[in-house]
Amino acid sequence: MTDDANTELTTEELLSQARGNATAFVLTTIAYLKERGLAVEDFVDFFGHQFAPGWDELRSQPVVDIARAVSSNAVSVGCTLGSLSGDEAGAEVIITGWPEAEEISSVLGLEPNAGDAMWDSFHPIMERLGISYAWRREDGAVTLTYARESA
Repeated sequence: MTDDANTELTTEELLSQARGNATAFVLTTIAYLKERGLAVEDFVDFFGHQFAPGWDELRSQPVVDIARAVSSNAVSVGCTLGSLSGDEAGAEVIITGWPEAEEISSVLGLEPNAGDAMWDSFHPIMERLGISYAWRREDGAVTLTYARESA
């Protein structure tokens, strides 16, 4: 017998599960590559190149809007957005945590910040858009910087 009250999942339940699944998929891929002695950097570069064409519609947008799109991707997998600022020509994003990644990394035997490798996937995307991009980890947070390259 089915209890209809137990068949409905809330949006929050689904979002939480999706975040965990996405994080687990990325980190399990990293663990798999490391276990087999394969270059994580090659996977990340391939990943970025595959998705770069999908960002073309943002080419003429203010850099802060592009940074917001990156932030949306990060938050959708469980990162915590600390701040986002910028304008037409440049932007800065601070990601203050990725709790699921730290927990799942531990389960997989990875270092706590193993998921940081994925920040490099945005290099080919930003290059395609003519935006200089860099990231750094400092004091437990990740800072992403963007600047539109001069024509």
